[in-house]
Amino acid sequence: MAIRAIFLITIVCYISYYCNAFGDYTTKLSRLEELEIEKELNLLNKPPIKTIKREDGVIYDCIDFFKQPAFDHPSLKNHTYHYKIKPSSRPNLSEHKDSSKIKLKGLNCPIGTVPIRRTTKEDLIKSKLFTKVYGSLTLEKPGLHHAVLRTISDPKRRYNGGGAVMSIYNPTVAGSQYSSSQMTIKNGPDSIQVGWTVNPTLYGDSKTHAFTFLQAGGNSCFNTQCPGFVIVSTEIPLDYTFDQVSQRGETIYDTQFFIYRDPTNGNWWLEYGKAGTQIGFWPGRIFSALNTDLASYMEWGGEAYSPPGQPNPEMGNGFRTTGDQKKDSFIEQMTTVDESHKQVIFDNAEVFIDAKKLYSVDDWKIRGDHGHVMSFGGPFFDQ
Repeated sequence: MAIRAIFLITIVCYISYYCNAFGDYTTKLSRLEELEIEKELNLLNKPPIKTIKREDGVIYDCIDFFKQPAFDHPSLKNHTYHYKIKPSSRPNLSEHKDSSKIKLKGLNCPIGTVPIRRTTKEDLIKSKLFTKVYGSLTLEKPGLHHAVLRTISDPKRRYNGGGAVMSIYNPTVAGSQYSSSQMTIKNGPDSIQVGWTVNPTLYGDSKTHAFTFLQAGGNSCFNTQCPGFVIVSTEIPLDYTFDQVSQRGETIYDTQFFIYRDPTNGNWWLEYGKAGTQIGFWPGRIFSALNTDLASYMEWGGEAYSPPGQPNPEMGNGFRTTGDQKKDSFIEQMTTVDESHKQVIFDNAEVFIDAKKLYSVDDWKIRGDHGHVMSFGGPFFDQ
């Protein structure tokens, strides 16, 4: 524990440095981008039907379904979607053994409205800047690290989606660092990421949030920061805050993320939680490759980023893997949706890790009721 304490002290010492560095970075916004900020704020912050303020001060607006930011997308101008829209069909969700029976707490927006986090000018500037960095991150980007399980390249395999149950933790990060547990679906220039993250730059706090990241049609953004994702849930926001997080070796909280493609219209649906709450969907028409084809690549695991030359953040729960689900940050029930729209256990797996001296990843294979399980984390060793 002494080693970890020293590490945390080091992180704290760097917080002011990071904040100053980010402040300098904001000057890189072009004049044109500055002029666009107010216009974008008006597009993002629609007139609310009802406003809800969480105990932590975060404000959510209940927006008329038909006025949500998604419909500002050029491809969705003449949409025929309705707030009662459902997928034409869906794969059966795989059952998983409960760790903690975590229950997502709803916001209770009125029927016909959807909950969207209110965006301030500062939020939007930070989001635009961070999206620039995040969208340009590659496997070789300095400071970016992955510990994942991914599909083996096979031109004969295509995916209509996939799912996972992720243990929820709150890794320590500082400044412009972030740490995530995520699932990625990708084909060519199009990709969808979903999971949980701790990202002070994006959210303005160090809490654990659900997140989505979209790359489509040359655009990329988190959550609803650009048009495209159509929200249908009146209860659970896209950037849900997890008030309950796991404590290593003690209570473990987990939740399920599931993405699947509607075989009739090509929309990619997103569900949160064991109950399979339908949050909304990415319309197929906003994509190029993911519109005319299925996904060719999928990935599950941890991702952590820190500006070059700074201490690396925690990944998962901060500790390297031990093979003990009570001690490891894990992802279980990893599934893919095959070309016949059946949800099957993920099998064509390979491990990828780019910083073995910092982090670790283990493929546990099939573990009974837990399905296909993996774990990841670091940089600390079990004590």
